[in-house]
Amino acid sequence: MTITYEITEETHSVLNSVRVSYGIAAYTNADLNGTVAIVVSVKDITSDKQKLTEFVQKCNRLKLSSIHIYDAIEDFLID
Repeated sequence: MTITYEITEETHSVLNSVRVSYGIAAYTNADLNGTVAIVVSVKDITSDKQKLTEFVQKCNRLKLSSIHIYDAIEDFLID
């Protein structure tokens, strides 16, 4: 089973303020018919899209197992 990580984006509006935040979703092509399934999704990780893009690329390059994503995100936030 191959996991692919991608960035997700959300817009938050509170009163007169608008904020964009980014998260991560892990997808798998688990079905033989080509159906893509979301394995895990974590929203509102950061507002720094470039930094999260680098993190997602690293997750894909290292073929991070989805069971480790929460630990990886924790490390990402500490750095």
